[in-house]
Amino acid sequence: MKKLSSIILSVLILGMAFTSCSKKESNKGPVTVEVWHTYNGKQADALNSAADRFNSSQNAYFVKVMNQDYSGFADTVYNAVANGIGPSIIFNYGTTAVDYVNEGLAINIKKYIEADNKKGDHTMQNIIDSLPEAMKTDVLGFEDGGIYYLPGCTTGPVFFYNKTIFDELGLVPPTNWDELVAVSKTIKEKKGIPGFHSDGLVDNLQELIMHNGLTYIDVQNKKIGFGGNKMEEIFEWYADNCKKGYFSFNTIGRYSSEDLANGDIASFSGSCVNDQYIQMVESKGTLGMAKWIAGDFYTAWNRGPIFLHRNEAVNKGAYEFVKFFLNEENAAKWAIANSALCPYGTSANVPEYVEYLNNLPATSALPYVQANLSKSGSFPNVTGSAAVRRALEEYLNYVVDGKMSAKDAVAAMEKACNDALAGK
Repeated sequence: MKKLSSIILSVLILGMAFTSCSKKESNKGPVTVEVWHTYNGKQADALNSAADRFNSSQNAYFVKVMNQDYSGFADTVYNAVANGIGPSIIFNYGTTAVDYVNEGLAINIKKYIEADNKKGDHTMQNIIDSLPEAMKTDVLGFEDGGIYYLPGCTTGPVFFYNKTIFDELGLVPPTNWDELVAVSKTIKEKKGIPGFHSDGLVDNLQELIMHNGLTYIDVQNKKIGFGGNKMEEIFEWYADNCKKGYFSFNTIGRYSSEDLANGDIASFSGSCVNDQYIQMVESKGTLGMAKWIAGDFYTAWNRGPIFLHRNEAVNKGAYEFVKFFLNEENAAKWAIANSALCPYGTSANVPEYVEYLNNLPATSALPYVQANLSKSGSFPNVTGSAAVRRALEEYLNYVVDGKMSAKDAVAAMEKACNDALAGK
């Protein structure tokens, strides 16, 4: 985390002076809970609407939703929270919460859940319990056992492909890694273009780790559970397919969606939100979508509220708002506003959500995420987990570029990962 400079501090305090007033105002009425976000359009509207409903439902707290510039948002939030004038809630991934936890700037909400349970209010407990079992690691996998973040909605990878090419060659979307290679080989030989590109390389590597019977992070011992000969085989396998031209490693244009649309690749795995951006060049083919390779583990991406420290009264208010925000009806509304899935089983039968799922447009990729949701999983949010992700991609890069052997790259990657997990 960056340290504050006098210039940043001055600008921050001037620009957010109105925020600090909430401490004074808290003695004159409801406790103010600030939510900072960078959403726009229907997501911003849904968040404001949820805050309005919460504010109308009780008089102990007032949730103030504040839109911020996307540029520099992470630094702005951290600097504000470190000086006690920042938000109580932001929306991001669990890995972001780790930095705040390590600096003592995040709230462990377990004490509020336990207090609710004693009173017979099991709302939040039931919400968390209704997550798919493998996905609970994202919530419960912080190294101190605390809960600092909760998923808001779920997306995941989908297989996007050139249906015209697949149909012409009599191919079908792959259901395992061997089929992916076979499909890509045929396309390279028949069409002269790579059959596949990974638009989420780290996520695909994590899936390969899990599908090969390895484990990811040993939280107790602060070490990775993958490496050695099996990881060398994974690196060699991926690099070999790139060398043969079956896989492309880098995009030709700016994005994988652009390369598929232009006919430069025949398929890619990437976020379901790509369904909004792929505009196939008519002469190059039509778009097809299918489930991504899942095996017994499918990567789920869960962006949601992170609890940030202010004071006890405000912290409790933040918890109460999120409990309201993620109740069965509101969690469903939030998923719909984000064109995503709701990860919570408590919302599965909400009529509005059921209708939404039953009437998704034909161009939506969400059904292919939903088909894998029962196998969805996540990884522990611990010190060094973000560095582990970076190291996976970095050292595979070296192998693909011919700068390191798979054996040397895996050995160096293991050391880098274990050092990061140990806080070195």
